[in-house]
Amino acid sequence: MSKYIIIIAVIYSMVILLPTGSSAATDNIYTLDEITPAPTWEGTTGNRLQSSSTYGDESVVTFNLPWDFVFYGHTYSAGTPVILDTNGNIWFNSNISTSAHSFGLDTTAGRGPVIAAWNDDLSSAYYGGVFVQHKTDLPLGERVVVEWQTETQADEGLFAPNSFETILFKDGRIRTDYQSIKTTQGADAGSGISKGANGSYLSVTSNFTQVPAMTTTSPRSFLYTPIPAAVNVTINGSGSGSVSFSPSNSACNSNCSENFLRSQQVTLNPAASSYSLFTGWTVGACTGFITTPCILTLNADATTTATFDKDTAHQVNVNGVYYSTIQAAYNAAADGANIKLWATDYSETVTCSSSKTVTFNGGYDSTYATVVGPIILNGSLIIKNGKVIANGLTIR
Repeated sequence: MSKYIIIIAVIYSMVILLPTGSSAATDNIYTLDEITPAPTWEGTTGNRLQSSSTYGDESVVTFNLPWDFVFYGHTYSAGTPVILDTNGNIWFNSNISTSAHSFGLDTTAGRGPVIAAWNDDLSSAYYGGVFVQHKTDLPLGERVVVEWQTETQADEGLFAPNSFETILFKDGRIRTDYQSIKTTQGADAGSGISKGANGSYLSVTSNFTQVPAMTTTSPRSFLYTPIPAAVNVTINGSGSGSVSFSPSNSACNSNCSENFLRSQQVTLNPAASSYSLFTGWTVGACTGFITTPCILTLNADATTTATFDKDTAHQVNVNGVYYSTIQAAYNAAADGANIKLWATDYSETVTCSSSKTVTFNGGYDSTYATVVGPIILNGSLIIKNGKVIANGLTIR
């Protein structure tokens, strides 16, 4: 029986397959597990003549991502070039034009984020190459397969080929398969994944074994799974509104929770409904952003409260001057004034005692451009003097 369980996560609405058992290692952004038994070898067309392949010694080839891919919290958009080299690496710094090997995962020699399937001096001058293929077939679905068929520099020309691959999944998982390692002289400076200089990294070498010893008995496979972090939002206040999440492009207008990948930058954008104002992030991770969009880099679950209050300051309009109550607008209005009111609720007692004529008109939308509904006065309208014309006013 296959040793998998199905976990439904809210990461891009994908179903994630994880190996059973506890994680062998983590850097708090990814977990690293060995998959046993090793899954079926993916492979590629292995065609040296295709444009997305390279071979030789210290060679590189560029491949454009077919979809957005998140690696150590950074979203690399569809079409972003990644660099594949003959030394077993996938580089996410598009300015890299040369191969590299035997670097420390903690610094990556200043070359930026990398997936180092095998961090050694490798060569395909006499055999094989580096091949990449975008696959979409089920059950695995969208993925990019990068395959290496190489010899070590020490074995070059002795026909001691090594076959290994890295698979990028659309949901951010990374799988590295070691099919056949035949070298007797190879080394391993530390293979795994790394965010780059002074960043997080996770080494398959230090947590399991060096690559040259990977396939002494059978193929081996390892899975790097991004750890999700939840953003929990509470909607509060006397008004209403919504909060949208980027990069997921989802939104909610009530209490909600959205999952993202750890180390990913997430922006929370508040949007007030009509007759409301966003008055701030009042609790939790976004408190320092006051009334601006909240930008978080998720290292753990985050909680915040978005407060939307009723915009009472603009709910009554007399000749372009705003008032917070009907009474205040009446008191300031001149004879013959047209007092415009929003189509919303007012809770007050309005006393008209001046010898003037005024008209209450409404209820308007938030821009005072169109009458969209009734004015609801939860209280009383008392007329002691003058004349009051009430259009669209309902008293409860």
